[in-house]
Amino acid sequence: MEGYCKVEKKNISNITSYSKKWTSKIQQQPLLSSYNTTKDVQLEVIRTPERHVELIKARVESIQEIIATYRTEMQRIYPRGRLSISRRHYQVDAMRNLFKDAYSLVSNASSKLLDLREEETLMLNNLRDADFQYEHKVANAQENRTKLQEKLKSIREKIARAEKECSRQQEIYRKSAIDIYQRCRRLEKERLDLIRKTLIKFIKTAFSFENVSAQSQIYEALSSMLQNQQNTSEDLDFWARNYGVYDSTTSQSFVMNPTDDDHNERNSNETTSQKPKNSKKCETVERTTTDIYVNELRIEHDEVEDDN
Repeated sequence: MEGYCKVEKKNISNITSYSKKWTSKIQQQPLLSSYNTTKDVQLEVIRTPERHVELIKARVESIQEIIATYRTEMQRIYPRGRLSISRRHYQVDAMRNLFKDAYSLVSNASSKLLDLREEETLMLNNLRDADFQYEHKVANAQENRTKLQEKLKSIREKIARAEKECSRQQEIYRKSAIDIYQRCRRLEKERLDLIRKTLIKFIKTAFSFENVSAQSQIYEALSSMLQNQQNTSEDLDFWARNYGVYDSTTSQSFVMNPTDDDHNERNSNETTSQKPKNSKKCETVERTTTDIYVNELRIEHDEVEDDN
């Protein structure tokens, strides 16, 4: 999640730089390239990413809050030791001690059984020696052989009891281990549920339809603005007026609204320096004269583009 936030912050920086750069470029464009309503909507579109940046910033802030909450919970579950930089689960020692105590009885029973089996092995070896002595009629061999047989019998009886005790302790341990495991399972479930809830919050913040809705609103606003504010006919008339070739008989905006001839003169102040001195006289020129001006303007426009 922190990596995602870093990417989004970089995206914010890139979008902001893009918007500033191209706003400046469009503002500095000559009237041949951008003017009147078209220039206005171009600037509005270029500035719109700043609204998108606000959405990204809000999303990043929400994700950072999710990260902070998750980190707080993880620090509670995995506190740092007094003299250690590493973290351990707050119940790890308790669970280990429970397992250790439960297994200690099994370990003791198994150890006793192992000792008895070692005694049995030793006694069998001694008994073989006694049998050898008995076969060779060594003095007291029979008496010694009988004693060893009795001891072997006693050891085997102890082994039988030890095996039963070992089995009993293993069954007790199994029940205890299951109980301890259930406690560990609940602790692990707490951690896994925390991760799950955190991821749900993250994907809801990063990819939910709420963001899509907000972006859709930006699109709808831009689309409406473009359709309502950008007017190609008005821009062409504005362009014609500035270069002294305006002809009301061929103007689409005049045909649509003949009482609003001067509607497109709102930007005339910023372009006064670029108007030819005889621009006012050209509003009544004949069609052939208009064509000449238009052709000259196209040539001038092409030359400007070549210079760029």
